[in-house]
Amino acid sequence: MKRFDHLTTRERRQSLQHMIELAPDQETISLFAYGSLIWRPCFEVQSRNKAILHGYRRDFCVYTVEARGTSDYPGLGLGLRVDSGFCEGVLLALPEDGRSEALHSIWEREMLTAVYQPQWVSVEVATKVSTALTFVVDETHPQCAEDLSEEAQAAMIGSATGQLGPCRDYLVNTINALRNAGIHDPTLESLLRRVNNKTIE
Repeated sequence: MKRFDHLTTRERRQSLQHMIELAPDQETISLFAYGSLIWRPCFEVQSRNKAILHGYRRDFCVYTVEARGTSDYPGLGLGLRVDSGFCEGVLLALPEDGRSEALHSIWEREMLTAVYQPQWVSVEVATKVSTALTFVVDETHPQCAEDLSEEAQAAMIGSATGQLGPCRDYLVNTINALRNAGIHDPTLESLLRRVNNKTIE
């Protein structure tokens, strides 16, 4: 699998500026995190709150040939896919001071390619509804995997290692971070059991 085309610095800046212009409230910005941003945020988090996003599901559907895999042994990263269910994650409030720097850091990390589409979404936090920024996978992008079986996902995750380490660590760290936030994701935990079983085999 070849390396996917990166966005240029100009393209990333234009994308960020466009999303800032669309922000319902440019003074208070929060990020709905559902994967590695929960346990490895690239900015100083002002506050954390458990949140629910309806109409999407978390899925290992993004090929990674750099961070957690290689061209010969690609790994998988998490993405949000449109779904009839919901996704539990963590709402991360960006700092008031240094908000611009935080957004630039997020864009440098999440918008390396165009596989993610930044969107403003409504999330439930306790009894309130808040607006948050999140990253939804572009199903038409070549970096987006089709609906893979759990067995296929486990095979890739269990065999891939990239610049940031083993793909399995990404899965384990996400499960642990979700548990620490009071979130139980049976799909990810079932996937980890299958990865571990394949490792034993």
